[in-house]
Amino acid sequence: MTDAGRIPDDSGHVAVIGMAGRFPGARDTDEFWQNLAGGLDTITRDEARPLRTGDGGGTEGGPLHVPARGLLEHAEWFDAGYFGYSDEEALLLDPQARVFLECAVEALEHAGQDPDRCPGPVGVYGGSTDTAHLQTVLAHRERFAHVTDGDLLLGSAPEFLASRTAERLGLRGPATTVQSACATALVAVHLAVQGLLSGDCDLALAGGVAVHVPPKASGYSEDGILSADGVTRTFDARGDGTVASNGVGIVVLKRLRHALADGDRILAVIRGSAVTNDGSTRIGFTAPSVEGQSAAVRAAHLTAGVDAGTITYVEAHGTATPLGDPIEVTALTRAFREDTAERGYCAIGSVKSNIGHTDAAAGAAGLIKTILALEHAAIPPTLHFQEPNPQIDFASGPFRVATRNEPWQPRGGVRRAGVSAFGVGGANSHVVLEEAPAAPPTGPAQADQLLVLSAQTPAALAAAAARLAAHLRTVPEPVLADVAWTLQTGRREHPCRGYVVARGAGEAAAALDTLAAGAARAGHTGGGVPGNRPVVLLFPGTARPPGPGRQYRLAEPEYERAFAACLDALDALDPDLAAAVRAADPSEDAPDERDGSPDPAVRAVRTFAREYALARLWIRWGVRPAGVAGVGEGALVAAAVAEVLDLPGALCLAVARARATGSARQDALLALARTSVPRPPRIPLYSSQDGRWHDPSGPAPDADWWAREWTGDGPSDPQAAGLTTVPAPSGGADPVLLRPGPGPAAARGGREELLSGPLGGPKSESDAAASVLDALGRLWAAGAPVDWSGVHDGARRARVPLPGYPFERRPYVLLPSQGRPEAETPATGPHPGQERPAPGPADAAARREGDDDSTEGRTLALVLELFRQVLGMPEVDPEDSFFDLGGDSLIASRVLAEIRERLPVELTAKSLFAAPTAVEFAEFLDAELAGDDVRTPERQA
Repeated sequence: MTDAGRIPDDSGHVAVIGMAGRFPGARDTDEFWQNLAGGLDTITRDEARPLRTGDGGGTEGGPLHVPARGLLEHAEWFDAGYFGYSDEEALLLDPQARVFLECAVEALEHAGQDPDRCPGPVGVYGGSTDTAHLQTVLAHRERFAHVTDGDLLLGSAPEFLASRTAERLGLRGPATTVQSACATALVAVHLAVQGLLSGDCDLALAGGVAVHVPPKASGYSEDGILSADGVTRTFDARGDGTVASNGVGIVVLKRLRHALADGDRILAVIRGSAVTNDGSTRIGFTAPSVEGQSAAVRAAHLTAGVDAGTITYVEAHGTATPLGDPIEVTALTRAFREDTAERGYCAIGSVKSNIGHTDAAAGAAGLIKTILALEHAAIPPTLHFQEPNPQIDFASGPFRVATRNEPWQPRGGVRRAGVSAFGVGGANSHVVLEEAPAAPPTGPAQADQLLVLSAQTPAALAAAAARLAAHLRTVPEPVLADVAWTLQTGRREHPCRGYVVARGAGEAAAALDTLAAGAARAGHTGGGVPGNRPVVLLFPGTARPPGPGRQYRLAEPEYERAFAACLDALDALDPDLAAAVRAADPSEDAPDERDGSPDPAVRAVRTFAREYALARLWIRWGVRPAGVAGVGEGALVAAAVAEVLDLPGALCLAVARARATGSARQDALLALARTSVPRPPRIPLYSSQDGRWHDPSGPAPDADWWAREWTGDGPSDPQAAGLTTVPAPSGGADPVLLRPGPGPAAARGGREELLSGPLGGPKSESDAAASVLDALGRLWAAGAPVDWSGVHDGARRARVPLPGYPFERRPYVLLPSQGRPEAETPATGPHPGQERPAPGPADAAARREGDDDSTEGRTLALVLELFRQVLGMPEVDPEDSFFDLGGDSLIASRVLAEIRERLPVELTAKSLFAAPTAVEFAEFLDAELAGDDVRTPERQA
């Protein structure tokens, strides 16, 4: 076919702009790549044991198998409060749904997207696996007697995964749950791409999850797809299956042209995708088909408009089964041969050799691996490959197995890859990826930047600040304006808020450290400071508020434009005066406050222009004043901002007011007011003359009233003029009073007053800019909306990867029933808020470590010793849960391995979940040693 080249028409292409995932041995995608590039196998394996026979026993000298599984660290831990769940609701919710929720938040933050501020609908497409969580909940039905069966089903059924995510994250686009077995995640990606291209949504999350809590037993059988020795040898002659694994992966997608326009960080481009089914042309329901798989790959190539000869890597499904691998390579070869007869040019691999088979998340794991490979321009190795499966003819086909971490050499000038995922039942999915195009250049940026952070709790806010500080110290040459933009527009706004103003990454990191330590300014919209408080702009009309320091103009584009507009208007009124104002030194210390000119109009115009320009800057930044008030020249600034006067008219009055004195001033202003024809204020205007708000709905004052208002021989300080006690323009919450001036926030007359520079006080132009940004940070922290595009003056900014939200997780575990009385079965690991009854004196004496030399006493002593070692604790209470003390499934595997070394018992990880205290676990081991049948039943995979 004819290759369409590199994105000449991007209308049918979709950008991957963010992603998140947790896989065995990897808490995030960064660790995932480190493991892949380092060639790590992160499967957890037990010791080999005899294969069980039909009666549950093993055959001496018979075949062995190695129980193995891919485990997630702390899969049972969850931040219930972040998502608005109670502790009980969190217990009832399937753990994999909890993991998916947190992963969705992490993916959105990685993409720099706040769904609350997305202009169009946001969709979510995803699926999960069967975990039997509902059966576990029903085993504890008496504990949840007040919960209806319907509510239990809502928390456990996989069909509610997508809709629950949409409900908790406030997503209003399609919420589509996908169930296509092992192809689920990649089918979800295909559906999300179609939803974007058809206009169903403007942003989409897509992925899959498979997490079992407690970990599921391996369930090996000789005729299944699991490997006997717990090793996945994809494409290898010794390959006999894969390893069951846990994992979650989600990508964030947007139409490519929109991602480019919005300044999103593009990780890769999805050029095309396809989904087919094998139909009836196969030997059985679970058997794969060359025809169906080949059709999916070929359809994806055609949709993408690419020649297979330009695809230089394929991430295969690669289950390492003797039947599956040859069928997959045959199907791929057939599709590639439609375009090219070349041999051995395309690398092929499978992430299952590293992490096993993550079930419904398998397609997401392969997709994320390939996106990371494109980002790093490197192909990581496929592990455990030594000799090809004799049924695969690599020599005559286009593929070669990637066995080392190698540079990715493109063909045709661009790196392209294919990703496959196939599901039991005949689902075939394939995606064609291309490396990201070069990012367009960003616009100019101011030196000082405002970094904003928010969280659900003060502790999370401190953690977020510490994470960001550490990040800024490790990233080489971060563009602070892009960091600020990402924080300002790409993060949800939570109640607890903090901010820093900084010039450069080092200064920002130091300020964030202070914020994290709790010594910096931080506000919150809940509790003491109501959200969305009205803002009243105060204009003191003074050239220099009290205090030392020179006067500096702001190097902010909107401020400069508004200041220049004042002088341009003055050119038409009095060209000589305009020239004198331009010639005046704005930083000259003039004790007579005349800016070095004998004409008082020079000072008056400069004062008016400064305050007017600052008001226009605030409005450009999204501060919509609920009202304005002023004294002296500031009263005329207020009139201009409220559009009572046009700019030339206000300046004309300011000049006349400055040059006239006594009764002549009021006469001059009255004549000019009648000529200017004042209009009703468009923004409520407070008058110190009558102590009332004037707005468009009220009676319009006449010219005489306005002349008296602007004569302004009263005090110039807003507090002395009574402006710091103004009521809210339309009732409700007390307003925040914002006026030019140096210094921190102050509470005056019962009102919070923000002094926002730059009229006096700052030591430099930088200090002036920092003063205004500091006031903006305070406004945002108090809940005021901000137009962040205006803050950056519309300059093009880029979203950059930053640390995600610091979830405050706690463990939530329900254990399967063991057939023992309910009272003897721990219902949870730690149940938050629940205290364990204290043991009585007789119990304590009987169970104390080393009280006697009985078998029971020695077993308890051994368990306590192992708990102390692996948990790193000097002492462990026999009644404390292993998992309450900080243990998890990975640490538990170390305990079990030590027990097997010292005692002739057969254990699974489930044994410790079922008996988590030292006392209970010792009792379990003693029963095992005595031959009692208390063993936890194995659940088949």
